Amino acid sequence: MNIVRNLIIVTTLLLCSFNSIAKNWEHLFDHNKYQNAKISPNGEVIAIAMDYEGSTILVFLNREDMKTVGTARLSGGYEVGDYKWVNNERVVIAMVKHVPSLEEPQFYGELYAVNYDGKRGKIIYGYQAGQDQVGSRLKRKESIFGWASIIDVLPEDEKHILIKSTPMSKTGVRLSSVLLLNVYNGMIKKEMDKAPLPFSHFLTDTSGNIKAVVGTDEHNKRQLYLKKEDQWQKVPENTVGQSVSLISISSSGKYLYTRDNHNQDLFGIFKLNLNDFTYKSLYTDKNVDVTDVELTVDGRNAYAIRIDDGYPAYLILNKKLDEAAIFKDLLKTFPYSSINITSRSDDGEFSIIMVSSDTNPGQLYLFNKKDNKLTLLFGFKPEIQNKDLFQSEPIQLKARDGQLINGYFTQAKSSTNNALAPVVVMVHGGPHGIRDYWQFSNKIQYLVLNGYSVLQVNYRGSGGYGEKFRVDGYKVWGTTIQHDIYDGYQWLVDNNKAVAGNVCIMGASFGAYSAVQSATLYPDVYKCIIANAGVYNLELILEENGSRAVKSFWREALGKDKKELKSFSPVNYAGKIQAPLLLAHGEDDRVAPIEHVEQLKDALDEANRPYEWFVLDDEGHGFYNPANQKAYMRSVLSFLDKHLK
Repeated sequence: MNIVRNLIIVTTLLLCSFNSIAKNWEHLFDHNKYQNAKISPNGEVIAIAMDYEGSTILVFLNREDMKTVGTARLSGGYEVGDYKWVNNERVVIAMVKHVPSLEEPQFYGELYAVNYDGKRGKIIYGYQAGQDQVGSRLKRKESIFGWASIIDVLPEDEKHILIKSTPMSKTGVRLSSVLLLNVYNGMIKKEMDKAPLPFSHFLTDTSGNIKAVVGTDEHNKRQLYLKKEDQWQKVPENTVGQSVSLISISSSGKYLYTRDNHNQDLFGIFKLNLNDFTYKSLYTDKNVDVTDVELTVDGRNAYAIRIDDGYPAYLILNKKLDEAAIFKDLLKTFPYSSINITSRSDDGEFSIIMVSSDTNPGQLYLFNKKDNKLTLLFGFKPEIQNKDLFQSEPIQLKARDGQLINGYFTQAKSSTNNALAPVVVMVHGGPHGIRDYWQFSNKIQYLVLNGYSVLQVNYRGSGGYGEKFRVDGYKVWGTTIQHDIYDGYQWLVDNNKAVAGNVCIMGASFGAYSAVQSATLYPDVYKCIIANAGVYNLELILEENGSRAVKSFWREALGKDKKELKSFSPVNYAGKIQAPLLLAHGEDDRVAPIEHVEQLKDALDEANRPYEWFVLDDEGHGFYNPANQKAYMRSVLSFLDKHLK
């Protein structure tokens, strides 16, 4: 099958064509105009998530003529999060709400359901769900102070879905229940099951029956339980790894597929025989973890896996599945891209395809299997021309101790002929388990379009390169991690991609910590430091409140040696910093409380070190409001222009 790309905009809602907007590039920080699209099971209606007056709403379009047939806009400060078609007329929406302390709108467990014509809209789960009931007829439709997530949409049942319901608590350790929830009136038909451990993830078989659950024990290790004769039975000790996650159950019901690193370093795909508990590896990449698994639209079968060894790559798992055949041809049509089938009609005739890359913020296509045609619906940022953006290059280097380090380099054009552009080292947050990927970044493109090359380094502690690499970042925040980042920059210099000494370092969250800490270790290297929403006193992290799991993790990652924590805290070494700083923070930040940056500011004042101050009272951990993002990046650009050539 050879997919033909037919790049036509198919609705008047999406008809606008844009020239590349003038060259200050601030429009990169506008919220995506369009965000997702999913087609109904009968293939007749497309639900589009789009930005409207600063909030995400759903617009429903008739597939044949692309005319609007309904909308869904939530009230009370809520907006549309993830959503799923649960039958041919009804969609269930995760209600999200923006809070100043966090960068992205947050889901607090409430579900809303609505028909595609905009009618019969109702909160079907959450503390508000019971507020509109009258009389005793709906006595099971209750206000639940809990957190819902959809386990299975049960395509065989048009009225009900399976959800996981977790009671609200300060610690998060309460046990979840499995509920059969009516999508029209919010009534709980039946409590189907209960988790044996907290922080649980349930899995259904191909018929929608609960068959497996993974939870977390008191030692923060995952445990696997299987449903046997209506009882949860724990698999024998050491059968699976301590970080196992569930994927799917075979159509025969004999095998459970997982993502795991049992008796190995890298995460791969494993198969567990549910009869005799034999467990074997099916696929593990030689360099990186399996990043993700592509599931059929009903979530019950896996057809491909993704790995990210530089560029994204995919491996087909089950060639018999129709989605696998379509996906294989999509990989040929969109090389060097991230691809996802967001939804599909039950008859397989129509699918919605999401595509993105380093120079593509995101596009959604309608695939017609019968006509073998792809039609462009819209781009996430329709005002941006992909050809104007700069490609990122995967790089690999050896750190000073021989450890292989991976990263990405996006090279700008210099304003001076035959000269190399100045470099910004952009450090990712986390640090543990997080990594940089080959993908679109508005900040990187903004800097590169304005003449600054950008280096990203997946230092020790980053995810994606095996468990040892992640754990090797423990207790070395202030040393080895910073050395890896510096060695990445030195590699650019040694390979004639950068000029020595013409560099600034920048980051947010842990990246901000890293930028300031690196400046204390390498005071003569970095010409300026840009730090947003950072932590600068590691002792404060251990003093902050959190769940049992969070506190246990920080003790493991940071250690408890106060002398070492002080030595790794840049607030104690402000006098070593030679370069000017730009310090940014949100006053409502609850992840990295503003006390961190205030302490650093006091230390810089005492040491008589220069800095600029960019603190906003209406933002939290990172800046969400587009106007604030633009103002911040204008300050960043002005700061860079002052200190780099």
